[in-house]
Amino acid sequence: MDIEEMLIEAEHGKRGNLVESRITKDAMPFWIALKDRVVKDKIEVKPYVVCRLLQDNFGINISETAMRRYLRSLGE
Repeated sequence: MDIEEMLIEAEHGKRGNLVESRITKDAMPFWIALKDRVVKDKIEVKPYVVCRLLQDNFGINISETAMRRYLRSLGE
């Protein structure tokens, strides 16, 4: 990241989706399957359980609030 990009981020905040940006390559198969269930099959998942599974299995920390908002936006 160059200085100009850092200054822009400092001024406007981080761009893009926080939840998506934290998913690692190891967690990607789980993440894709989860999104398919939410979007295509219209299944509601519990955000706190998704956060716990990501933390326990992949070491990814995402707040429940961020996860809840993200999943809600997928379901719309």
